[in-house]
Amino acid sequence: MSMLDIKTFTVTPIKKLKKLNLEDAIELLTYKRDRKIVIKKKSSNTYNVAEDGFEIREFFDVEENKLVKLLKDLQKIEFPRSHKYFMEIINDTKK
Repeated sequence: MSMLDIKTFTVTPIKKLKKLNLEDAIELLTYKRDRKIVIKKKSSNTYNVAEDGFEIREFFDVEENKLVKLLKDLQKIEFPRSHKYFMEIINDTKK
């Protein structure tokens, strides 16, 4: 788990997602680790996004170009005053 600056909230996770295998995920957590966003890779350019914090929602089959806008919107809701966030890579163990 690595702590990152909030300015990289959309760039770094998307770069990491491109390198992951299918069904692997990235978990983005607040500094206190009480709210999170989980992005799961479904295909080469589609993802499922789960929000668990102030609101609990799921977004299915989000394309890569729309993922940036979605992450910016979720950042405003779940990480409103954060300066740092944690990122953890979750590997699918079913292989």
